[in-house]
Amino acid sequence: KTLRRKQKIKSHQINIQSIVQNISSYIKEGKAKESKDAIEINLKGYKILAEGEANKKLIIIASAASQSAQEKVRKAGGEIIISKQI
Repeated sequence: KTLRRKQKIKSHQINIQSIVQNISSYIKEGKAKESKDAIEINLKGYKILAEGEANKKLIIIASAASQSAQEKVRKAGGEIIISKQI
């Protein structure tokens, strides 16, 4: 018998700084939409890392996020929603 390991889902990594810098292009691509008080960004397949600062209220949907990235986004009034990919 062979042991089978759970397959890890490989995801791309992106920093908060890159997200903030590219918000306008995400909106053009349809990955993000602006509401009156926040920007909702769909980054499924990405892991959010903590480099940079969130200066706007962001609601990010991602496959994973570091603890420190979640704290930084929370401090700015937003949140990171972890969505499991199948």
